[in-house]
Amino acid sequence: MSNHPLAKLFTSLWLTVGLLLFSLVIIFLGTMAQEPMGLNIAVDRFFKSWLVDSVAFKAACIKTLELLGVQIAPVTPDEVLQEPRFLGVFPGGYLVGTLLLINLVAAYIQRFKWSAQKAGVYMSHIGIITLLLGQIITDVLQVESFVHLERGDRRNYSVSFDDNELIFMLPMEGGTSNRVVSIPEGMLKKGSVIKHPELEDLEIKVIRHWANAKPLTAEQLVKLDQEEQGKFQKQVVDQTFEVMNTRISSMEEHLKDNPNAQHRENLTRVKGRFFEAQSQNIELRELADLLGLVGEMEMQVYALKENNKKIVFNDASVRGLIIKIRSFEDQRTIAGLFNNAIQGMLRGCTLSEFDSNATDFAQKIRDFPGGAGGNIEENTGKFVKRIRSKAKLYYADTTKGGLGDHFRFMQPLQIGLSQNDRNLPAVVFEVIHKGKWIGTYLASCSSEFVQTVEVGNQSWKMILRPKRHYMDFDLTLVDLKWEKYSGTEIPKNFQSRMVVEDSEESRLVDVKMNEPLRKNGQTFYQYQMNENQIGETVQTVLQVVRNPNWITAYVGCVIVSLGLLYQFLYHLLGFSRKRRQNAEA
Repeated sequence: MSNHPLAKLFTSLWLTVGLLLFSLVIIFLGTMAQEPMGLNIAVDRFFKSWLVDSVAFKAACIKTLELLGVQIAPVTPDEVLQEPRFLGVFPGGYLVGTLLLINLVAAYIQRFKWSAQKAGVYMSHIGIITLLLGQIITDVLQVESFVHLERGDRRNYSVSFDDNELIFMLPMEGGTSNRVVSIPEGMLKKGSVIKHPELEDLEIKVIRHWANAKPLTAEQLVKLDQEEQGKFQKQVVDQTFEVMNTRISSMEEHLKDNPNAQHRENLTRVKGRFFEAQSQNIELRELADLLGLVGEMEMQVYALKENNKKIVFNDASVRGLIIKIRSFEDQRTIAGLFNNAIQGMLRGCTLSEFDSNATDFAQKIRDFPGGAGGNIEENTGKFVKRIRSKAKLYYADTTKGGLGDHFRFMQPLQIGLSQNDRNLPAVVFEVIHKGKWIGTYLASCSSEFVQTVEVGNQSWKMILRPKRHYMDFDLTLVDLKWEKYSGTEIPKNFQSRMVVEDSEESRLVDVKMNEPLRKNGQTFYQYQMNENQIGETVQTVLQVVRNPNWITAYVGCVIVSLGLLYQFLYHLLGFSRKRRQNAEA
């Protein structure tokens, strides 16, 4: 066997060295990828995989080149979360670890010769192999989740931080229990058709899916537009103040040697108004009036010649600012005065219906008092066009369901990749029963609202929520304590007092920072506390770890310890025996 090519390969010391080098490279690349990809994703893609996919490898290489001064656009969150196009481009942690294990076992089989003198070494190595195997099994089987509790809350389940599920529930006869059908979020891809035996003849056809999105009402959509326009307003204000500051400084320089006291007094008054406006949230029309005062002051200070380039109104850029100010002010007025009308157009209608309503609305305000009808109509048209553009971009296009009736729009958000970011996915889907279209529904993790799906004489309940892990016992929070070191915000002690109940017992337990609760193969660690707005501790969060392979680590440590103890005692007794023999001689 020792001469077989495979035996030589797997027992080779060169293979050992090569695999150890690959391990170092994987650790380095995985560390580099943590910033662009987030800790959890980087660990999964590099250390908990057989092969590293191309996107993860690219993210690590780009970050490495950045350390060397080479700037390349980083990978985007969408690239990170998309399905890998290639199986893998680099060995992953599982592959390297498995090959190292095979290399170690094969080398032992080839070179193994029983000797009582080295029995302890053999035992220690067996313990190390047990630890390695246990770690791989733990990575595959271990499940982490969380329990959120306020005083008096009772829970028999924990929830996942990253995984979500679309739930359909149908009350069973008697009303004491529900038939629960769980569809993992990973199956909710655009265009996919989902059939489940427990859903009987129902089919779920996914129309759209957002990894992270915020539901919007019509009112919130209009407010979003106003907030974005507010950014434009700030740019105009800053630019206008910069122009006026330059003009005022120029006039001050011009009046240094000018004996006209009235001009200096007027300039001082305008300058005081200017500084007062800078310190306030000035209205745009007031800013236009102040800009006019600066222009009048220039006409007094300078030669009053129409062709004088220093006069503010002769400056094309300043005239453009005034036009922007007036235009934006008209649009903001329309947005405020006709807010309800816009919301009415957006609420409960299709986009084609909205186009028709928006055209009628623009015509109705043609002769709106307080400004030139043409300008008002033009600026209103711009406002309606922006809203229509956002409505088309964010429109959820649902026909049924309480959530879709209230939230007509979904705003995509930046996907969070860091360890503490919680993405809130949403999905729009059609429900089909025996080939007959039932309706289009919206489900979102941003809302805990349970919707009803009526199918014939059946009434299904539906919700998109974090994945639940049910326990065979109940936890009830009685009290919680958050102690800090005096004069600091550093936690000294997190403590939750809970009642643990099942069919066999009911007992009171305290879960502290270094004293977890262990029950039925699960370990509950005190994770964090949450406060309300007035600083009162109102919620505790427990981290729940279910590890069916927990015993392997202890077994491996015991085997290693026994091997080292045996080796130490064997050499100690041998040394004592030899010393006694020398003494007798």
